[in-house]
Amino acid sequence: MDRSVPGPSPVKSVVQTRTVLGFGLLLGAALGIGLGWWVISDRQNRLQAAERQSQALVVGVERAIGLELRNLERAMRGIAADATALLASAPDRAPGLIGQLIEGVASRHHELESVVMVDAQGRALTPGRGDSSFPQWKAGATAGPSDRLQLGPLQWLEDGRPVLPLALPMTVQGEGGPRWLLARLDTRALQALIDGLDSGRDGALGVVGPNDQLLVRSLGGKPSREGIGTRIAVPQPAELAPQVAVTQRVSEVDGLRRVVAARALPGYPLQIWAGLSTQQVLLPWHRFVAIASLLYVLYWAMLAVLLRVVRRADRDQRHMLEQLQRNSEHLHLAQHTGKVGAWAMEQGGRQVVWGADVSQMFGLGQAEPPSLWAFIRHVHVRDRRMLARRFVSAWRSRGAFSCEFRLVSRDGAERWAVARGGVVAGAGGHLRMTGTLVDISERMEAQSRLSDAERQFRLIFDRNPLPFWVHDARTRRFLEVNRAATLQYGFGREEFLTMHLSDICPAGLPGGSGVVQGVAAGFEDAHVSQHRRKDGSTLQARVYVSDIRFGGHEAKLVLSEEISERLEYEKELAYRARHDQTTGLINVQTLSDRLDQGQHPGYQVLYLQLRGLQPIRDALGRQTADDVLRTLAARLQLWAQQFGLAAHQPDEDFVLAVLHAERLQAAIEAAIEAVREPVGDGDGSMQRLEARFGLAGDEGGGLRAENIIDNAALAAHALDSSAFEISRYDGALARRYSERLRMAARLRTALEHGEFDLHFQPIVRTVDGSVAALEALVRWPQRDGTQIAPADFIPLCEDIGLIVPLGNWILRRAAQAQAWLQRQGCDDLPVAVNVSTLQVLQADLPSELEQACALAGISPRALHMELTESVMMHRPEQGMAAMQRLRDAGVCISLDDFGTGFSSMSYLRHLPLSSIKLDRTFVRDVDRDPRNASICKSLLMLGHSLGLEMIAEGVERPEELEWLRRHGCEQVQGFLLGRAQPLELALQRVQGVALG
Repeated sequence: MDRSVPGPSPVKSVVQTRTVLGFGLLLGAALGIGLGWWVISDRQNRLQAAERQSQALVVGVERAIGLELRNLERAMRGIAADATALLASAPDRAPGLIGQLIEGVASRHHELESVVMVDAQGRALTPGRGDSSFPQWKAGATAGPSDRLQLGPLQWLEDGRPVLPLALPMTVQGEGGPRWLLARLDTRALQALIDGLDSGRDGALGVVGPNDQLLVRSLGGKPSREGIGTRIAVPQPAELAPQVAVTQRVSEVDGLRRVVAARALPGYPLQIWAGLSTQQVLLPWHRFVAIASLLYVLYWAMLAVLLRVVRRADRDQRHMLEQLQRNSEHLHLAQHTGKVGAWAMEQGGRQVVWGADVSQMFGLGQAEPPSLWAFIRHVHVRDRRMLARRFVSAWRSRGAFSCEFRLVSRDGAERWAVARGGVVAGAGGHLRMTGTLVDISERMEAQSRLSDAERQFRLIFDRNPLPFWVHDARTRRFLEVNRAATLQYGFGREEFLTMHLSDICPAGLPGGSGVVQGVAAGFEDAHVSQHRRKDGSTLQARVYVSDIRFGGHEAKLVLSEEISERLEYEKELAYRARHDQTTGLINVQTLSDRLDQGQHPGYQVLYLQLRGLQPIRDALGRQTADDVLRTLAARLQLWAQQFGLAAHQPDEDFVLAVLHAERLQAAIEAAIEAVREPVGDGDGSMQRLEARFGLAGDEGGGLRAENIIDNAALAAHALDSSAFEISRYDGALARRYSERLRMAARLRTALEHGEFDLHFQPIVRTVDGSVAALEALVRWPQRDGTQIAPADFIPLCEDIGLIVPLGNWILRRAAQAQAWLQRQGCDDLPVAVNVSTLQVLQADLPSELEQACALAGISPRALHMELTESVMMHRPEQGMAAMQRLRDAGVCISLDDFGTGFSSMSYLRHLPLSSIKLDRTFVRDVDRDPRNASICKSLLMLGHSLGLEMIAEGVERPEELEWLRRHGCEQVQGFLLGRAQPLELALQRVQGVALG
């Protein structure tokens, strides 16, 4: 018989997943289209509702204002008719009578500020004020019937109230045309008609008069003077009448977008408009959109979860089918090798066919008919229902069948059996269930005995690398231990089984009694305690406890994890988190935390900014620098033992806290002495360090230690000198430093946007007065026409690292300027450029110069470099190498500000110089100051002895120039010979320079 075994069906699984995915995508698309349509429709409906509401507001206001104006027009026409009659019947008395008539009408219409009869030029003919502008606005009024009421532009009274002029022609003629009744309508009457109307939040109503002038306006139902009198864009009357025009527009008054309805007032040049805020109208719609979007996103998220569940179910189904296939194969093998009984049953049949081996194993009897009910009668009563349910289920599901049950033989003996089988297709496609029946009585008994043994084995976990033991919950004596516990504590298993829990956890050890009590109380949380080994040594252990039953006793299963090394490691980590690893001092954060505890009010913070360590690191290596730093830290640690606390701020700063203010001066002196004393570098040499000190305290109260430390650091940074100097923080210092930071930011912006400029000052030969060179001087012009002096921003550029890019920019501009001079015929007029020390040491100055000259198309010889003596102070070898490369390229090099620094013949005679520039401090009053004259003579002799040309700076008086010429100074420069100017002006000045 062929056996058909069901297997995994990946195609069905994939189809199922794709079906869910396809349906989900279609439903999601439909949901998206539906929500989109709903959202769009809701938005349109809300806007249409807003349009209808604004139209209703306009119609209501139009009726009220129209009624008001018609009443006023009737009153004015009554006055005009009566006045015409009086002028015809009693012309002499008419003006007075007309005045009384007007006064009576005005008393009944309080909204009229005044009524007066005027001529065609607007001059008052009755008591009251005329209108000189009447001819202009009357002539510009909208065309219409000649006798209709005309409206003029908005006017303001002396008290600031706006009024609207109303003019009505009379049939009486006067000089220059008919006479007019001129009334002034207080716009508060119009304002009252639109106030209180429900236009919603940010909704507005308004009335626009002639010339599109806004007469009155309300915002949110309240009066608003904003925009009154201004012209606003409104639809033309032809566009408005007779319908109400509705549109969306942005208000010229407040910039809000509104749904606006507008309508012209029939018979009058007025337009009524009402606007509802689009934002407020659509606010519920935005919430609806948010909710709809959230629901839509939630749908896709749920679809993703569903797909994940379906795929997982597919995987589980395939796994189950594969397991069934393996079981079927094993069963088939068992039937051949284990000689187990087999059975079979046709679909819809009532007979079970089994072999003789089945009858023999279970004593079913050969004479019994092989029917289903005969077989069930031998099944234990308690197992029949279960067997029948699984049997029927296997037929219905066409799946595997397996059931363990008890069979009762004819002699009443019970035996355990397991029936396994499955539905298979036979010849002709007929279905049948077939399988095996195995006697498992011995296995069940063995399994029962094995379960007890396995339960004890699982409790002990003998192969577990962590120490476990079991002790009696009442007596606390050990019942079992594993090998890891014997190794950890040094006791053998036999020794453990004779011991009490207190033998490894004595009450006298720290934490010992607590753990014993905790274990006895049955806590399941972990506890850390100190345990004792057999050799007397102790260990830190984290203990986990669980209640169990062991050998019929209430017991505790305990896991003891040694954490001694971990605790030591955690202590080490905590130490590293609070201390600097190089110096061993606490770090600044730890210092701040201790100071913030408030135990030492009135403390002072001394911020020590070390100088001189970087050259040691560069020259002798990091290790030597660290040794020097540790030596200094040890001194400051001794300082801290006397005065307070010391912390290290990597790389070269220290923070000292003086805890007692009365000892502040002594603490400062001790700190200075600790830094001033030379430090050995390990090679027998003594290194000297310098420092700048910033001092700050909580003078006003309420500052955190972190802020005080920052203030002290700011005070230290603000010092210009590197000597042992102390600066105390104050508010002015903070403001200066803030201004310095703002200027630094402006400098970066100026450099990025090319806001700098170059001016040029001539350097003149004393022999013939000709110009030897032009010195390029950087300038920073401001928008207001002023300039920031180079002395104010050049040092800042050096501090913030902008001096190198600024210097490179100056090089390129100077090269371009020299190229321009060559095009103007000044081929032999070089340009001198001042070069910063940092530009020489931190950048490749020769390469930058070569690149700038190449871009400008000039030779490097066309530029002169002016360097200061400080180049040789910091890195003499690097400075010498850079200067030599410049000299090899043919560049003339001048030593600038000579005599003000650390001039030394030991290096001066080796420098590849072309000239030396005398500083202006020595040149000033050289003709009448013997001291300056003596210094200048010495410096001139020194330069000439080295074969160098001498250039004097700052020449401002003819007597100074004459003295320098007589004493052999080859070139001079100063205000006397020309100030720094733009290149074109400098060239004009150069062409006219003469020394006389």
